Amino acid sequence: MRVLVIDPGGTHTETERKAEGPLSVFISRAYGPEHAGAYDLLVLPVGLLLDQAVCPDPEVPRIAYGPAGLMADAFAEGCADYLRDPWDLEELEARALRFCIWKFSLGGNPYSYSAGRLTGKAGSKRLSEGERKALELLLPRLGRVVPRGAFLRAGGSCDRPGSRSLDMSICRLRSSLVHASGDPRAGSFLGAARNYGYRLDGKPCA
Repeated sequence: MRVLVIDPGGTHTETERKAEGPLSVFISRAYGPEHAGAYDLLVLPVGLLLDQAVCPDPEVPRIAYGPAGLMADAFAEGCADYLRDPWDLEELEARALRFCIWKFSLGGNPYSYSAGRLTGKAGSKRLSEGERKALELLLPRLGRVVPRGAFLRAGGSCDRPGSRSLDMSICRLRSSLVHASGDPRAGSFLGAARNYGYRLDGKPCA
């Protein structure tokens, strides 16, 4: 997924930032004709969004950024999300992942996932917040173990002795994989590395 950030003030000085997984973030001081149709997500100042004389890529999802007081105006103008100043590239990457469409298979069962909704051949399921955050960590790392600490940081919690909130989210996610595919074996592809983390044994699909 190619993300273009319009940054007139040069706050974010990198011209390109590669994220782990499907994101490539490109930064430009201005929007030009060469950018039209070249990106999947556009991030721009709220002033540019509200300027009726400027209408960059109206078909591409847009994330606006700026002061909190202009958030309502930005959503009224059709932006898909809003970043309140100040923000950083890590926050942007977390928001941008919501616009990705992930396609993968587990044991021959095809799935797609986007913006908290998991879809398989048997149906579609809206995931809970815990399931969503877990799956969004697992999908860029199919076949690799994701440490427990990564899940806990993504959930904004600490590893409290005796806490089973992460394990419960993983259990619910296994059930959702079964529900979406109709295959009772589907949950077994989300495995545990004892005392370390979890791994989703699947393959990406084109």
